[in-house]
Amino acid sequence: MWPGVTRFSLVCLRFDDYHQDVDNETWVDVLSRYDDRGLRGVVAVCPKFEGERLSADVVEFLHELEANGWELAQHGYEHEDVGEGRGGPLYDDRSEFAGLDYDEQNRRIGAGRDILESHGIEPTTFIPPWHEYDRTTARALAANGFDCINEGRWPVPRTVEGVTLVPTHVPAITPYMVGAGVVTMVSHPQLEDYPMKNADAVAGYEDRIQTPSEVVDWWRNRSKTGRLVDAAEPLYSLYSH
Repeated sequence: MWPGVTRFSLVCLRFDDYHQDVDNETWVDVLSRYDDRGLRGVVAVCPKFEGERLSADVVEFLHELEANGWELAQHGYEHEDVGEGRGGPLYDDRSEFAGLDYDEQNRRIGAGRDILESHGIEPTTFIPPWHEYDRTTARALAANGFDCINEGRWPVPRTVEGVTLVPTHVPAITPYMVGAGVVTMVSHPQLEDYPMKNADAVAGYEDRIQTPSEVVDWWRNRSKTGRLVDAAEPLYSLYSH
């Protein structure tokens, strides 16, 4: 039996791919049930999904969640496969950012942020499509006012190029296996037969739920481990992810 969530865990509940053409009724139903249980999460919002720009008619519910302590994050720009992911058995070979030069990554991040800000959404967390990014992404994010990437396959956060990586989980190890450290449980409400699975996984440990921005605040300002790990950043600076 895997340990799952324990008192030694911090957990982010993440909901990916909210965009203009989403099944909004399903999203409202699922996220309202999480909210009714007192669970807060982060919603990964695509500014311009497959060419369809986010409009005001689908963001009202997001602002209601934000008022209840949820976080709204920027999820790429157009969610298109134009970069180059790491690939292999543990990673995705698709990416919207990894492998692109700084100017193009900066353009995409800034354009997406402009769309979200036009709807009153001011994200500090960025979630790259298909989990793929590189150090150039981190530099461009820092230049655009972001301080968090909710991604990274480490058991604890670390700060790279001024941006803190709040982990999903170590490759090939699901969040349900990990009994300690920071993990993110990712859900796609419109695609899952039982979208409340992650709510059940944290039952009894609701006090271990944090949003990515809250994890960043703890890691940078209150965690002695965070200060030690971030001080060692030059030792792993050649590692891009």
